Amino acid sequence: MKLGSKFKLLQKVISVILAVLLTLSLVLLIWKYMDISFEETRAEILSNPIYAKGVITSKRSYKGKGVDIGYLVNGKKYSLNTGVKTEFYKRHKVGDSVEIVYSKKNPNVVLLKHELND
Repeated sequence: MKLGSKFKLLQKVISVILAVLLTLSLVLLIWKYMDISFEETRAEILSNPIYAKGVITSKRSYKGKGVDIGYLVNGKKYSLNTGVKTEFYKRHKVGDSVEIVYSKKNPNVVLLKHELND
């Protein structure tokens, strides 16, 4: 094998390694952001929580399980679109009431009540 072809092969290997490292870095950053985002949401809700009931308006199972939940605050409609664990998904159906917790300051900041304990 000539020196030129060895150098090209080495360049390709280094490029692949750098691409893998970059991809892993991005995945870790997104994962960390999601964790921080959940913790910020949780903290905002717990600083002044309002406990209420919402109604499951739809369920989805494409690329994971999820539900849409509608709830009213002072006569205004809000919705929560969230992923859920398979156990929750199987146990609840469209039309079921579920417990939610939202921020008194901003009713758009909302979680399922059971997520606060997970």
